[in-house]
Amino acid sequence: MAFNEEELFQLEWIKNHHMEDKDKALDAAKADVPIEKKVFKGRRVRNPASWGTPLPEDEIDLHGMTADEAAEAVERRMSQMTIAGLSVLRVIHGGGNPAYGNVKKIIDRKVRSEWRNRVVFYRTEIENAGSSILKIGKPAPKTKK
Repeated sequence: MAFNEEELFQLEWIKNHHMEDKDKALDAAKADVPIEKKVFKGRRVRNPASWGTPLPEDEIDLHGMTADEAAEAVERRMSQMTIAGLSVLRVIHGGGNPAYGNVKKIIDRKVRSEWRNRVVFYRTEIENAGSSILKIGKPAPKTKK
């Protein structure tokens, strides 16, 4: 079979330039290294200290917001969650940046005062001090003894 001038040029280029099949090299590398996979059956393993903490159904990230903006955003999200039928919110507030005001402190203050009738559970997460778990709902009626 005769090649034209362009095909001859391409064949010469291929001979002079090394080409490797990267997929083939990756497959060979994977075959050499045994892969150990951890398979978790059922629920994710949680820290025993957090067993009393409900699992979040939604989350809101307050990074970059001022304290007032953060409080308004959390209040809006709580209203949206109530409408949607959800009750457990993870509030990601971070450790506190003096330039923005301490977002965690304002959220803590709002939970103790304005939102005390709406929030039945509020606690900083055990595994992450930069976020808190907030549960919305009606408090259980107290029984008389």
